[in-house]
Order: sequence, then structure tokens, then C-alpha cells
Amino acid sequence: MSFFRFVMCILLVVMAASPAFADEEMVYGPNLLRGNPAVSRYLENDRGIPRYVEGQLSVQPAAKGSEITAAMAYFEANRGAYKMAQPAEELTVSRVSQDDLGMTHVRLRQIYRDIPVIGAELIVHFTPAGELKTVNGAYHPDINLDVTPSVDAAHASEAADIDLRSFFGAGTPQTPELVVFPWEGKYFLAWRTFLISDTPMGRWEYFIDAKTGQVIYKANRIMNANDIGTGYGVMGTARDHIDTDYNGSLYQMIDKTRRAANNPHGHNGQMPSGNDIRTNITTTSLPGTLATDADNVWDVTATQRPAVDGQVYTGLVYDWWLTQFNRNGYNGSGASMLTVVNYSAEGDNNAYWDGSRIVIWSWSSGWRSLAGCPDVIAHEWGHAVTENCSNLIYEKEPGALNESFSDMMGAAFEWAYPDYDTPDWAMGENGRTTGVPFRSMSEPHTYSDPDYYGTTDPYWVDVVGCSPSYYNDYCGVHTNSGVGNKWFFLLSDGGTHHSVTVTGIGPADAIKIAYRANAEYWTSSTDYHEAALATISAANDLDPTGAWANQVYLAWNAVGVSTPGADLVFSYPDGIPTSLTPAVAKTIEVVITGTLGGTLVAGSPTIYYSLNGGAYSSSAMTQLTTIRYRATLPAAECLDRYDFYFSADEATTGTHFDGDSAAAYFAMAAENTTTILTDNFNTDKGWTVSGDATAGTWQRGIPAG
Repeated sequence: MSFFRFVMCILLVVMAASPAFADEEMVYGPNLLRGNPAVSRYLENDRGIPRYVEGQLSVQPAAKGSEITAAMAYFEANRGAYKMAQPAEELTVSRVSQDDLGMTHVRLRQIYRDIPVIGAELIVHFTPAGELKTVNGAYHPDINLDVTPSVDAAHASEAADIDLRSFFGAGTPQTPELVVFPWEGKYFLAWRTFLISDTPMGRWEYFIDAKTGQVIYKANRIMNANDIGTGYGVMGTARDHIDTDYNGSLYQMIDKTRRAANNPHGHNGQMPSGNDIRTNITTTSLPGTLATDADNVWDVTATQRPAVDGQVYTGLVYDWWLTQFNRNGYNGSGASMLTVVNYSAEGDNNAYWDGSRIVIWSWSSGWRSLAGCPDVIAHEWGHAVTENCSNLIYEKEPGALNESFSDMMGAAFEWAYPDYDTPDWAMGENGRTTGVPFRSMSEPHTYSDPDYYGTTDPYWVDVVGCSPSYYNDYCGVHTNSGVGNKWFFLLSDGGTHHSVTVTGIGPADAIKIAYRANAEYWTSSTDYHEAALATISAANDLDPTGAWANQVYLAWNAVGVSTPGADLVFSYPDGIPTSLTPAVAKTIEVVITGTLGGTLVAGSPTIYYSLNGGAYSSSAMTQLTTIRYRATLPAAECLDRYDFYFSADEATTGTHFDGDSAAAYFAMAAENTTTILTDNFNTDKGWTVSGDATAGTWQRGIPAG
């Protein structure tokens, strides 16, 4: 009975949904990307809109300087896939960049009647030869709003200010922006504004309904973690090179050596004139005052040691970005970098990036200043990089990815500078006097973080139906980061996890992949699945042999983030038998083709079979052509039953199965079969309710349309 109910439900869904999709095709045209042999990777959302497309996406290369035109031509040609009415009116260029590999990246922002749509961004990627190879990001096709606000910007700022004062404290409102805000399945015309405060520290983002003046959503966007001077750092380690500046009477923690035309660190700094790296010391107010010393020997334990480490590590982070990623500071343009230490107005044992500086709090009994943790310093500056690259939204999966990327930055920084602190996969272990860290990237479960994607992991915070707030860590951003952390550890060090074996490529190369994905491929709404595809693309950019990309792919699969890639498709020209002739072997024709760039390994196709529930046996199929094989089931006696399934190897992604021992095909040996009943459910044959079914369970209905 459950089978019939399932069939009826499927028929209802198909009959009800098909006309809508048919109408959309009439308006926009068909989706030419889905199933296109030129597309090697394809991912779409539950609305059917492409989120990630990769392959040979252009007929001819774009000339240098014409990439914007080529990008718009792509969307015009694929209006049906994106359900996009007028690409030229719905997309505006937000940035065009060329990276150090010679690739060009065109970032486009969706607008609705000239108003930006929050979180809707598309990126079009061109190879150095001008070939359009990848398009990724989010687009909203079904917005229908009146864009005339009933509430003006001033009243929206006032509403946000009143709300913030009611539970947090006063903030300074920034100029509001009119936006389209997608939220919980609806679209709102909204005023977006930020309110900044120092004590308590806040950078609150508000979306105020431009029709009603009500608060739609709010969130504190502060991102937390947890002359040459000499001195001592938090851990008591001597620092023999602290970049400072003498003002005629005092030495100040101002580092001008990273400016252009300076080369004391061997890398030709690129900060513009007037910018610098500096460290402030404070107590209960921000930004505090510049750290100073009379003799340039920074050895006052309680106050100066955190400043020593803050200054030294921040300078090294700048050097590392420049030499490893060719990145001039967190914003790519050499912005000044301010570290504030010993902040005590809101508690202890924490650290923040607040949009313009990093702030290290004071410490309590059993703790040290987190300035003594190089991974924490790099983690916080990692948030600054993310804000100026993908700007991942700090909630749900994008927020977890945001936190995870900062942990990647922190760990990789330690491995890059082993002389300053012993590199490891523990985060913030120097903070506690016991050496206990906040998180473990190698073993996330140790600190109640997931190491596998989704609710099968006992520590995963389910983001489905979760409404992000300050009180639930915006749906577990610090917890679910464990999945990305485990991925990065496996990619760096290698290992076997959930039966998937990864060969590590080292943290120095792993962070190059993660950084490139963040800088060039991720958007503000990227989730784990899109992030995985982006890192595969980034790996292929950096290593055209595909060796890195394969390990990236395996590492994501090991943590439960499936990545559509090279695959095999099984088909059966003569069908799959359900009955067998007794005492006669049965042959089955099998055609195995590659998809998404997949390549069948010759001679690998295999059939597995079990007789009457016994142990499975296997035998190689007979090759007929490059893609056509013949499988054989041995002869069976009358009423014997065979369960069977198939496998074949793909050149890069290993063994692929059609079926398995838990979901096998089956066939029985018999002289003939008799059909007892056939019912297509188009006519009423008098079915009645019986057993445990309640009234109405089997009522016949006519689907709409």
C-alpha cells in the first residue's frame, strides 16, 4: 500500500509543478547549461538556478578589456537557466580584477529597479587566454516589490538606534542604504544601516522595513575568536626585532618599514606613504593610546608584553600576505593595521576584528593575553581579509566558513613562522596557562565541534529553520567551522577520515588554495558545497596538473561535503532483467559513459551478485567497445533469486557504483510470470479503506492542471 501512495504523490507533484516550469521556459527560454557536455561541473539551488557552472563556457576567447561584455553575453545566452529577464538591467559591475596568474574575474551585483539585492552576486572567471571557464554565485529571479519607501532614511536610523539602546547601548548610525533584503523566503524593501559603538563594542547591522519601519533583522558584525626595539612577549620569549618609531622623546609602536620603497624585511613593502602598523594599549575605552617606551626595551610584563606580540605578529602577518599571496594588506591596498591590547570594559579572554582594527581583551586568572597566540592574531586579521574579499555573511554556513577560513589563516601562519611558536593544529593554546586550546582542527570532536557535514555528526548545529541571533552564535558559526577546519587539516597533513584517504599537500599550499577561493570565487552567501567547488577551481588554477584539485576533492568528500565532479553514468540498452530462464546464464548489456569530465578506466567494470541472500561474488564484465560491456549472471534453478549491482572506476575519482548490497537490483528464475493486477489510478476501481488507515487517506483527487 505504501508503494501506491508514493506513486500517487509523485504523480501529483509532477502534474502540479510541470506547468509552472513550462511557463518559465516560454518566458525565459530553456536551461542550456543543465546536461550540456561542455559543462564539467554544475550545481543549482532548490529553485533550479545555477550556483556553480564550470567548463568550456565561451565559443571564442574574450579579448583583453572586453571581459565585461563577454560576461553579459553569457547571461544573455543563458537567460533560461537563470530565469533572468534583462541581464543588462539586472546586473551591475562591482569589481573587475586580474590576479597574479593572469586570470580576470568580473564580479556582478544584482539590482532590482536600480536597488541592490543583498547577498546576490555573480562572478565570471576568464582564463589568461580569455576563455570563460567558471560562473558562480547567487541570483534571485522572482522579486516583485514596490520600491517606493514609506519610511525615510532618517526614521530608519532612528528606529535602529532606539532598538539598539533597548538591549545593548548607544551607537553612532552610519548613512542608510535602500536595498532589497531576501529574508526567510520573502523579499523586503529595506533600509540597511550600521551602528558603531566602542563600549560595549558593537558594529550592529540593521535592516529596517522601508514600508513599516519595523526591524526585520539585526546582527553584531564584530567577528571574534575567540628604530628596532627589543623586549619580551606574552610567553616570556625574547623578541629581538620590534619595529618602532622615535618621536624625539619616546619610542612608539609605529612601524613604517612596510611602506613602499622600504626593504628592511626583504620583500619591498607596498603600504602607501602615511600608512603604518601600530599597537595601542588601553583599559576600558577604545581605541586606547599608542604604546610608548623610554628606552625601546619593552619589558614591563603586565602591560607591554601583549603589545610586543601584537606588533610583531601583525607585522609578520603583513609580510606573509605579501610574499605568499601577493596581497598588500588586508584590503589589498596597504591599509594601516591597528592592534589594541588589554581591553577590559567587556570581560576577559577574547579577541575581535571590528571592521577597522583587532582588539585583544585583558586576561583572567589561569589565562594569558591572547596577543601571545600567533594563530589568534592571524585569525582576527583573517576576518579582515574575508571582509575585503568575499565578505561572507556572518551566519549559518557562510558564517561557519568565515570562521573556518580565519582558523586556516591562523594555523598556516604558525606553520609559516615556526621559530616564533611551535606550529600545531590547536587554536589559541597559548591563551590558557594549561595549554588547552579553544578548538582543534585535526580533531574537532575533542572540543564539541563537528568534523563531518550535516546532522549525522552529533555536534553539527542544524541551520535549517534556525533564525540567526546574537544568542545562538548566528546559528553555530564557531561550531560548524569544524567541518572546514577538518577539511583544511586533511588537505594539509593528509589522513583517512570516514574511509576516504587524502594525501596532504602541506599547509603552505593548502592556504594558497583557500585564500584564492576566498579572494576570487566565494561570494557573501557561499555555503560549504559552493566553497568546495570554488576550492577545486582555485586548485586547478594554481596547479594545472590536477593533482592538488584531486586532493581538495577527496578532503571535502572525507568531511561529508559532496562535490559533483568527474563521474560515470550506467545505462542498460536492453533493460535490467527481473526474471531469468532457469538453468541458463543471463547476460546484461551495460553502457558506461563519463560525465562532468569523467573517464572510464578500461577493464574495471564489474558485476556483483548474491544467490538467495548468500555472500556476494564478483566477476569482471566482458568489454565489447570502449564504453559497452557485457555482464553475466550464472545459471540459476527455478525460483532462485539473484541480487546484483555494478561498479566501474573513473580515472581520477575512483570506483563508482550503480547500486550496492543494501539497494541491489534483483531477478528470479521462473518459467513465466503472471500479472495479478494493473492499476494506473486513472479510473476508480473501488479501493476501500481498511486496516490502520484513517478516513480520507485514500481519497481520490484531481490534481490542479
